[in-house]
Amino acid sequence: MSHTERSISFTRREFAVPVDAAHGAYHVDISRAWTSASRNYRSEHGLAADHAVPDNAIAFWPHGEEIVISYETQNPPAVSVDDVARLLAAHDHLAGRISRPYAHLAVAEQQHYAGAARNVLDFDSAATPAHT
Repeated sequence: MSHTERSISFTRREFAVPVDAAHGAYHVDISRAWTSASRNYRSEHGLAADHAVPDNAIAFWPHGEEIVISYETQNPPAVSVDDVARLLAAHDHLAGRISRPYAHLAVAEQQHYAGAARNVLDFDSAATPAHT
């Protein structure tokens, strides 16, 4: 196998506080947004209420009409069709059902394994209960 492709995604949570052009943002609104962001960050990362939030975890982003308080969370990695296709072909190669490794298969054979991989991933996503 020459390489593996991965997609990494993040979820960005934002808490926007409106800015009054004449008076700025009110400290009460900033405090409420910060409290919400901090509470949500702790909840998503399994931190106790008295556990300190890392210094670089939550950021303030000033914009013209609002101040955005935000943090990002890396989403769990997703297995790609290519990863599963290579795994299925490696299994067949080790079992003696095919004579060559995936990288040396004809394009049509690789497409066959990609189709099988999509079926596996579709089945897996249907069998996985939704998280709330």
